[in-house]
Amino acid sequence: MSKFPSFQNVLHSSVATALRFPLETLITLIGAICTCLLIHDGFDAKTNDQFIRVMMSCSLCLVWFLSCSLFFGVLQLKVLFRYGLSMLIGSLLFWFVFSFDVAISEVEIQQFFVLNIALHLLVSFAGFLLIKYNQEEFWEFNKQLFLRIITAGFYSGVLFAGLALAIVAVKELFVLDLNEKVFGYLFVCIAGPFNTLFFLNGVPDIYNSKNTLVLSYPVGLKKFTQYVLLPLISLYLVILLCYEAKILITLSLPIGWVSYLVLVFAIVGILSFLLVLPIASSHGNLWIQTFNRWFYYLLIPLLGLLFWAILYRIYSYGFTHERYYVVLLSFWLAIVVGYFLIANNPKIKFIPISLCLGGFFSIWGPQSADSVSKTSQLNRLESYVQQLKKQTLSFEEEKDLSSIVTFLVSNYNGEILIPLAKDKLEVVFATEKQPDAVAIVEALGVNYRSKYDIVNTKKTTFNYVYSDNYKATIETIRGYDLSFLLSNYGQLECDNCVVINSTSYSIQSIKKSYGVDLKINNEVVALPFITFIEKGAGFDNNHSSKKMSQVVETPNYTCLITFLEVGGNYVNGKKEIVNYNLKILLKIK
Repeated sequence: MSKFPSFQNVLHSSVATALRFPLETLITLIGAICTCLLIHDGFDAKTNDQFIRVMMSCSLCLVWFLSCSLFFGVLQLKVLFRYGLSMLIGSLLFWFVFSFDVAISEVEIQQFFVLNIALHLLVSFAGFLLIKYNQEEFWEFNKQLFLRIITAGFYSGVLFAGLALAIVAVKELFVLDLNEKVFGYLFVCIAGPFNTLFFLNGVPDIYNSKNTLVLSYPVGLKKFTQYVLLPLISLYLVILLCYEAKILITLSLPIGWVSYLVLVFAIVGILSFLLVLPIASSHGNLWIQTFNRWFYYLLIPLLGLLFWAILYRIYSYGFTHERYYVVLLSFWLAIVVGYFLIANNPKIKFIPISLCLGGFFSIWGPQSADSVSKTSQLNRLESYVQQLKKQTLSFEEEKDLSSIVTFLVSNYNGEILIPLAKDKLEVVFATEKQPDAVAIVEALGVNYRSKYDIVNTKKTTFNYVYSDNYKATIETIRGYDLSFLLSNYGQLECDNCVVINSTSYSIQSIKKSYGVDLKINNEVVALPFITFIEKGAGFDNNHSSKKMSQVVETPNYTCLITFLEVGGNYVNGKKEIVNYNLKILLKIK
């Protein structure tokens, strides 16, 4: 008959885990407290940013502290030295996160994500760096970690759902006015301290002679890998090899995203190799033995396809962070394939160790993803600036230049572009504190082209969007009395709705072939903006920071028309307007 654990046993186990992993427990509590304070203050509070940074730092430190505990477990070193080194690197991790910009950029989030993965990989092998390597123990250790993560997640999910339902039941049955934030606090306490302590309690003690890591292979894992995972991998292998044969026969270029497909296939294939490794040489596993024998050989032609696809993209468009990591993973994959084909007794710990080092390699220094990508795109922009001094750019070159500027402005301070074209860009940055990519591209004397624009040699359509209209900008309208919008989708009807200097005004818009007639009380003001659009040359830019406007003067009124959006078709070389959106400022004389 099974026995339920008593409260005393649970408490004893929790205390033992906390004593075994004190820094891990402490940093988890700090992260949970900061998260609860974040929920209490609200996500729009001034302290929001600081709490989020502490949470991010704690997540990094938790994994680092666990790696240190596993690594130093084999060394007979003083506890102060062990904790001192852990805290020193932990402080650097805090500094790393708090050095991010005020508004954390996508690049910095990417760096945080990569560092987190690298530290998680460090946990998988940290305890085996200073002891005699045993393949079966290493495999069993990581299997137990993986299963513990899944078990902790399941227990935490069930516990949260049960307690949350209990809170709802108490609230409804006893008609209590409970703050909804209690569910947030509950989630943090379970996902933080409970989940972490539950996981840490199951971390194997590598150095305990009474608790040796004895290989125990789950039968269900074998069946899943043998009958589901390996057949799927084989199917994708056939598809990719056939696609590569098609490229070689037709002498065509590979599709850009095929590099991602090859990487995913290879990584999942390596994972499958690791899953079946303990039973690969057992009798009765012919299918698995065949897979293990030929998998790395069959990766060789796919590596060629992978390098061909990504290097061609880099040659054409330069490095970005995504392409950098595709190249890095491609070289890592080539090294892994070479190692497992050449080594007599390859060690599987080589896979997480090499991948972890690659992650650290990509975060800091001149060889990092950030540095290489920024330098590559700045060099490409400089080449276009030099080209503009001699000739105009084609449509595709304008589109490429716009993409480069968008990348640099989105990920870095736009001021890094000023030295490349100081005479043209200083004016823009003096006018606007943080000009967008559209303004910078147009300051270079080039039409901004979005990635969705297509070359329109026959000019069958035209489209104009005033990009600054979507910014949270403030403009002065001094000198005008009324402001309203006009569009082709509706008609303005205003009956005695405005009173100025004791005079009541009614305004009605009437569509005409040349534009719109504004009937103001009994006087008609013609707004011939269609004629203006037909003659204007600036309405072919899909996105423009250049404001297109028209002034209409009458004896009693001054009307300023600002074009927000205009689109239509070319019919026999003449513009035919389909849609328009206008902002009208009206001055009563």
